[in-house]
Amino acid sequence: MAYWETIFYIASMVIYALAAGGFIYSFVFKNPRVVSKVTLLVAGGFLAHTGAIIARFFATGHLPWSGHYEYALMGGWFIVVGTLFVGWQSKQLQGLAVGTVPLVLIMLGYGYMQNPALTPMAASLKTVWLYIHVYFAWISFGAYSLAMASGTVFLLKQKSDSSATPNPAFERFPSLSRLDELIFRYVVFGFITDTIMISAGAIWAKDLWGSYWAWDPVETWSLISWLIYGITIHLRVTFGWREKRLAWLAVAALSSVIICFFGVNLVVNTSLHVFQVR
Repeated sequence: MAYWETIFYIASMVIYALAAGGFIYSFVFKNPRVVSKVTLLVAGGFLAHTGAIIARFFATGHLPWSGHYEYALMGGWFIVVGTLFVGWQSKQLQGLAVGTVPLVLIMLGYGYMQNPALTPMAASLKTVWLYIHVYFAWISFGAYSLAMASGTVFLLKQKSDSSATPNPAFERFPSLSRLDELIFRYVVFGFITDTIMISAGAIWAKDLWGSYWAWDPVETWSLISWLIYGITIHLRVTFGWREKRLAWLAVAALSSVIICFFGVNLVVNTSLHVFQVR
């Protein structure tokens, strides 16, 4: 890691940790006034996070697109962008960070334990299809993460509303019906961008490996993840799965994406989707 990259990276982790603790405090101790203040912390962490990406870009000469460390760095950045964007659109959605910020913190911690060495971009990555493929991959990851966060908040709010003394912290969120609609919208948006990601990857694979699909472990898991979210949409549209069942699906389905991006190469070292020496 470059000198300034290390400073910004650690600073972002510390700020995200404080923010995650602040959100948890808000819900556990029923203090909704903390949410707006903690959102400013998330924005500060985002600035430090962006600084780490810029520092790495100047050190390597390319955007961080490969290897587990760079997956965590860029993937977490896109999730925070999505979180801040929806929070900027509606203050009622600022609290979704209670689900996304801890996820980003864990991703950054995991990435720090991997190989963050400064390496030049592999020749196989120097193609426009890389940017299309990876860009839409991270957009879909961000959308699916927001769906997970919305599902988590839905389940907590539903439990709170059914109790004798509802938690006032959940009054800041939209109604359960609105959260249910947001879960579905985030899943659909993620599914569309996921489809573009897989399509662009197939075109890139044809040029790089000679075939559109090779049943590589990462390819296979990306297909599994795509099918899971496709089934989720089908269950909602065709069978009317809503509210609690949809929320649980959105929370559980994210595990397939995490396995695809981070889990496969921990178990299988034969994937063609490893472009960085570890």
